[in-house]
Formats: sequence, structure tokens, C-alpha cells
Amino acid sequence: MQEIKAMILDRAAKKMWYVRYTVFFDNGNRSTAEESTKVPKREKSLTWMQTKYLPVWIARKKEKLKIQEKANHQFAYFADIFLAARENFHDYQNTQYRTSRVLEDFGKKSITSITKLEIKLWLQALKHKATGIPLSKNSKLKYLGIFRGIFELAIDAQLISHNLCDEIRIQQERRNLNKIEPFSVEETCLLIQRSQCREKYGQLLHEYLGIAFNMGMSPAEILGLQLSDIDLKNRILRIQRNITKGKIKETKTTYRDRILPILDGALPYIETLDFQAKKKRSIWLFSGDDGNYLPDIEIIRGEKEIIKENLRIKKTTKWYRLLLDCGIPYRDLKNTRHTFAVRALETKSLTFQELANFLGHGSLQMILNHYAKWIGGKAMSANKNIRLFGDHLGDPNQKKKGG
Repeated sequence: MQEIKAMILDRAAKKMWYVRYTVFFDNGNRSTAEESTKVPKREKSLTWMQTKYLPVWIARKKEKLKIQEKANHQFAYFADIFLAARENFHDYQNTQYRTSRVLEDFGKKSITSITKLEIKLWLQALKHKATGIPLSKNSKLKYLGIFRGIFELAIDAQLISHNLCDEIRIQQERRNLNKIEPFSVEETCLLIQRSQCREKYGQLLHEYLGIAFNMGMSPAEILGLQLSDIDLKNRILRIQRNITKGKIKETKTTYRDRILPILDGALPYIETLDFQAKKKRSIWLFSGDDGNYLPDIEIIRGEKEIIKENLRIKKTTKWYRLLLDCGIPYRDLKNTRHTFAVRALETKSLTFQELANFLGHGSLQMILNHYAKWIGGKAMSANKNIRLFGDHLGDPNQKKKGG
């Protein structure tokens, strides 16, 4: 803001004096408006209003506009506009959460003062709030998308000339593929069989494993299933919500919303839970005795194994106890999903694209990144007696006629 020019107006039909003013901004724009002074004409003369009232009014207006201008330059101001425009978006809850994390450190800063290095260092240091584990490249890119969208609004407001987020690159961190440890066929069968002992492993672990191993869904997706999502007649189910840490959320992305065929291996477990839910008059496939949804996979799994200084601290978790009883080294419960994926590729039961659809992956590259290690040599068993184009391309070793 550069200057304010103002004058007192005598509106014949009004009882109060009015002031008309124009604000001149640094970027060349101007804004003109009128407002009542709330000073009655019968009390003060025009001369008094021009010489006494107006100079004080202009000084106060300048101060007010400076405060407003400062607030309008804050990162938080544009973040509010950014969120308001996304209230009806599919992933709004996740966007709102990520934006709130960004605002913790950038909210009060002027958007014109934030540097590319600040954002880059902030993204590099990002960790999961609960576990302290560094976030993946994909997660950091989503946070970068928050910054980019907010800076675009500052460009629209002509506060900045370009989006510095376009210049930020996040390097791919090397994934620890050893964390993907699928179970063998024998181990899978043993786990499902032994988990039928509900006194030791809880009421729902058996059905959970039956679905997880045979459908490849994540724990949050399985807990989020309602009976209305399941069509047993046509053998299909719809994934459209997650439940984790006590919260019911939308799926992470639009491609995680999906319709899947119910495979034979999963059908009896889903039918059992469907029957039990109807008896409890619950809308949830997995629920407690009261019919309410389960707030987290920990209810079924038990607490995660905790290892400190090479000593196991928690041995009472249901999942750990089952592994121990089966003589299987400890692995995270998410490996049921990895087992489904690797087994589907090994047996050629699903194509890469079908598997991507089952797992809710947005690209085939994600399948390759996750599971190339486990299927790397499988192509060597392919039938070599294949001519993809028949004899139309000829034989390069055959001599031409007349040659």
C-alpha cells in the first residue's frame, strides 16, 4: 500500500457525513470505496469534518490497512483459501491434516519471505508423528503439493511472480525391501489354521487373516468394510473408507476407492462375518460385541512387538503369540498383503494391472518397485516357443530367394 486519498461527502438523503477514499497499492492497483463516518451533519460542519476529522480518519485507516495487509501476506491467509476451495474434494481430510502440519511452522510467516531452502529442509526432516519414522518420497510429494497450491494463490494475488515449489525436487530414498517378507504357502496355511483357537488369539484374528491373505487389502480398509459394501450374490465388495486410530476416513486417494471381486479363498470368512454382524444388528463387517466399529487394527492384532536393546518387551500381543506358536520369525501383520501380491504373481493368478487394481496402486511401477525382488527370475520359465507376430516378420537367418 502506497497512499490513501479521501474526501468528505454530503449525501443529501443521509443524516451522516460520508467519506469516500481510494487506496493506492504498490503493484499499481487501486481500490475505491465509501463508508459512513457515523457523525451526524447537525452536530459537525463540513469544514470541521474536512480539517479535523478527515486527517485522523486517514491515519487510522492506514494503520488498519497495514495490519490487514500484513495478515493477508501471511502463509496462513492463503492456506485458509486453499482449504476452502477443497472442502468437497475426495481427499479433503488428509489435505486438511497435512496443511495443519505445514501451518505449525509456516502459518505466521509472510509468504513473500519463505525460501525454497526452508521448504526443502522442512520436507527432508518430515517424520511420522506417532512413530518418528521418516516419511516416504510419495508422502513428501503430497506435502509439497500443499505448498505448491498455496503459493499459486499468492501468485494470483500478485505478491510473488513464480512458484518456487516447481524448483524443488525430492530424491527417491532407497527402500528397505527386506521389510517386505511374504509368508510361504506352508506358513500361511499354518497361521490360518492355528488362529482358529479363539481363546488364545482372539475372536476375529482368524477371519481377518482369511480375508487379508486372500484379498490383499490393508488393515484400515478391512476394518472400514460395512455390510452395504458387500454383495455376496454377485461376489463383489467396494472399498471406500478406512478406519485407523479411532477415526473413520476416506481412502487415501481416488484410485484407492475400488470395487473388487470376492475371491474364493476369502468368501467363507466374509460370509461368516456377515452372518455374525447381522445377528448383532451391526452395519460393520468387523465389530465389537456391541456392534460398534473397531477403532484400530490393534484390537485384532494386539500391541505391536517392541524390541529395545535386542530384548523383546511385549510378548502378549495376539499376533506375536500366534507366530511364536507356529515357529515363524516375527513379521509385521502388513506382510499378509505382501504375501497376497507375491503369491498372485508367482502363480500368474493376476496380471500386473489386475494386481495393481486389487492393491489400489495408481501405477504398475509401484508393483515393480515393491515386488521385483520376489519375481525377478520368474520370466526365465516362460515358454520359448512363441512368435508374437506369427511368421509375418520372416526369419532373419533364412536366405533370400535368389541370393
